Amino acid sequence: MKHVALSEEAYAALQRLAAAKNLPPEEVLAALLGAGKPLSGDQLLFFLVSAEFTALPDRTERYLALLAWAARHYACDFADFIAHQESARRYLMLTREAVNGIRAHNHARQIDGTPFWAVMSIDDASKARFVRRLLEFIGCHDETVAQAIRALGLERAEPHGFRLLAG
Repeated sequence: MKHVALSEEAYAALQRLAAAKNLPPEEVLAALLGAGKPLSGDQLLFFLVSAEFTALPDRTERYLALLAWAARHYACDFADFIAHQESARRYLMLTREAVNGIRAHNHARQIDGTPFWAVMSIDDASKARFVRRLLEFIGCHDETVAQAIRALGLERAEPHGFRLLAG
């Protein structure tokens, strides 16, 4: 058996990916290297443990990066999801100045590579709900959604217990 030295950051990323896939770290490495059975599931998991994502300095930047990733990889679904939000049509009849005033009030930031803006003044519970609904809408697995919520530092904002499903 051979041994490989990993940095603390690389080992932590491997542990997160292994935990999210419910696999031992050696199986995850083998799958990533093409020497084992391929990993199934969402590509979002790979983004969440990537150096690009984990190097982001704070939760705000990670939140925006996750939204940008979803918009880039699921452009039609992302646009459809946003279009069906309660507030989607509210801004259509406003003047440019009114929209800019609302954007400034909400501390909105543009999602990279998109025409969409993220409202940054919402609380963590609302962010967690929004991310959960978005990721479920684009088809992410439950473990990936949970990993994304943890990666954003929003797990404490998530309500625990049972969710009621519409019938």
